[in-house]
Amino acid sequence: MAGVWTATGLTIGRATGRCAATGRAFAPGERYVATLAERDGAPGLERADFSLDAWEQGRRPEAPLVMVGSWKSVAGEARAKRHAIADDEELLDLFSQLEGTTEPRRVALRYVLALLLVRRRLLVHEGVTPASGSRPALMRVRLRRAGSTPTEVIDPGMDEALLTEAVATLTEALSGGGGGSNSGGAATPTGSAPASGAGAATGA
Repeated sequence: MAGVWTATGLTIGRATGRCAATGRAFAPGERYVATLAERDGAPGLERADFSLDAWEQGRRPEAPLVMVGSWKSVAGEARAKRHAIADDEELLDLFSQLEGTTEPRRVALRYVLALLLVRRRLLVHEGVTPASGSRPALMRVRLRRAGSTPTEVIDPGMDEALLTEAVATLTEALSGGGGGSNSGGAATPTGSAPASGAGAATGA
């Protein structure tokens, strides 16, 4: 598993501003459901967004796309004015959707999302279990709630520069964009200690 993403990082397609089911452009301030999907043989993740009506009617990314996760967003300037990124519960729900995944793209997405959640103080960084043999390094995190149980997040093996770019890319995607970079915070290289790794880099 380690090293799968070291060459390419995490790439996410840009939002189109239109419903993938109907082609209708979203009105400024309209709430919609954003999804990330993977295509067999393609290295990155693609955006497919749906109006609330289309989503409630059961419309989802269609083959050959396979949906990875979803969250609610707001079209146009409204998201930037209300929140710089998706709501806390939406982020935690997306993290939960990715639990147990072993597919490399999803592993990378879950790891980068975990770093972002630590930086937003929704998760607490508990430590790192170094890689051993064929087993990849594991980052331990838990909800910032009393009595919460730690969960392990597979480290995909991206280097520090790619992780920094990946955090920025995911931040942009979750705030309504996608595919580029912005001022996302630095992330940790594989196996770094909390003092100088994920906890420090994400502001935990």
